[in-house]
Amino acid sequence: MGMLDHWQPVALSRALRKKPLGVVVANQPVALFRTASGAPAAVSDVCPHRRLKLSAGAVAGDRIQCKYHGWTFDACGNGESPGAPKMTTCTTSYDVREQHGLVWLKNRHSAPAFPHIESDGYLPICTLAHAVPAPLELAVDNFNEIEHSGTVHDTFGYDLDRMSEVKVTFESTDDEVRVTNAGPTKRINPLFAWFIGIRKGDTFHDHWTTRFSPVYSRFDHWWTSTDGSRESMVRWRLYIFFVPQDDQTTRVFSVTFAKSRYPGPGGGLRLVRWMFRREIDREIRSDVNMLYHMADYGTGIEGLKLSRFDKVLGLTRERIARVYRGQPALRVALA
Repeated sequence: MGMLDHWQPVALSRALRKKPLGVVVANQPVALFRTASGAPAAVSDVCPHRRLKLSAGAVAGDRIQCKYHGWTFDACGNGESPGAPKMTTCTTSYDVREQHGLVWLKNRHSAPAFPHIESDGYLPICTLAHAVPAPLELAVDNFNEIEHSGTVHDTFGYDLDRMSEVKVTFESTDDEVRVTNAGPTKRINPLFAWFIGIRKGDTFHDHWTTRFSPVYSRFDHWWTSTDGSRESMVRWRLYIFFVPQDDQTTRVFSVTFAKSRYPGPGGGLRLVRWMFRREIDREIRSDVNMLYHMADYGTGIEGLKLSRFDKVLGLTRERIARVYRGQPALRVALA
């Protein structure tokens, strides 16, 4: 399987309206549009007539219309020319579906399972998109390690001065990597800490599982007392999908949920959903902004001075290459 053979998100549902929307996925330009019924569709963003971007055109009924000469294409890529009605043409089209506030696509000839988002008992908080100025592997590296949380993040992370006390474990199978972390929480905004139920010296738990068809991670965040007898009032669950736009840019789509032990509908979270959304957006932007400062965007890890937190880099590299990119299995050694 290649990169476009996996179901992966390519746009926020709210970003696709009456006009076509151009996106790039794995270096392939794609034009998204909605048919007359509102169903999403996707075709190559290159008109086979004279190579204008179809996303620069308009939607005419159930078809996308090229702005240059008026050629139209349906959701299956079948094309018609107003100037030469007897001429037929066809362009690449994709399987499309809409779920969790996102538009997803894949190649028509593949048959992968759709990513399962487990949210029973959780309240939806937000669905966001961010552009990461780094190749896929570096974007995954950044989100899938916690050593940087002591300096980069304000809420979800560990006390930098006590980072050596954080316990980390790794488990892996042929198609997933699991990492569990637990250690002294960093000090966070007092109001936020009061609402969530975090006390000074509490233990922050950060567990995640990364899968590779497509490349995405499920993060579970919560706090407990050091002896585990008391848990915070709120738990978080984030799904983060990593979608390569090209060799230098990755689109990150996040779907966030939370659950609360407070009484009332939704545990009172509906009243503060706006605040949680802002906090998630700020934390993700902190990761994105850090990647602007990379001195080297190479994806190799040979020669790096890696710590005990970095074992995940080799595990994910091998599975991105084999499962997601469809390349021969790689043997990646840590320095």
